[in-house]
Amino acid sequence: MTRIVALGAGRMGRGIGQVFAYAGYRVDIIDFKARDDAAGAQLRAAARAEIDANLGLLRALGVLDAAQQASIMARIALHPLEAAPRVLAAADVVFEGVTETLEAKRDAFARACAHLPAQAIIASTTSSMLSDTLAACVTQPARFINTHFLNPAYLIPLVEVSPAEATAEATFDATKALLESAGKVVVRCAASPGFIVPRLQAAAMNEAIEPASLIPSSRICPSLASR
Repeated sequence: MTRIVALGAGRMGRGIGQVFAYAGYRVDIIDFKARDDAAGAQLRAAARAEIDANLGLLRALGVLDAAQQASIMARIALHPLEAAPRVLAAADVVFEGVTETLEAKRDAFARACAHLPAQAIIASTTSSMLSDTLAACVTQPARFINTHFLNPAYLIPLVEVSPAEATAEATFDATKALLESAGKVVVRCAASPGFIVPRLQAAAMNEAIEPASLIPSSRICPSLASR
């Protein structure tokens, strides 16, 4: 059984943990920030409560029953930073979901690569950085790939998968198979700013906020263009 690790216990890490635990995988979610014991325990409890609440919503909709909910929760383990070396050493696939800055991701990859097995796939979940940029931050970049989940990850099936130039085709194939085994629809996209869906969202939002007085009449109603 593939051992999956979500690096970061925020919204994305929790969502990814739920996705794969629901599909039957054992998932480890690591809070990859240094915290005191009380703060760390509070964050992990909040993460577990959020995942359980999401599953409770699915249960209320008749998607699963109480026994299935309990089984899914039993497949999710949350860990403090201190447990990272042990957990990462057993990982097959890591989904990085730390803060969306290059500094944070570079730091996370450096610390994770110090403990990961050489064959472990390293996937980022960035929605704004190029795969080529992040691949340079990991050892053995042929195993790096970007997997952009859409929020909420446990509900939206689409995942944009963006290999870097250095990514091995075997890495893409294995990642695609893993995602599809969890019920995801994989769309391969080139390493470009914003990927696919965020670029469409940005275009739609720009159109929505543009004052109507500045929009050419031909764009409001194409039939006006000939008048």
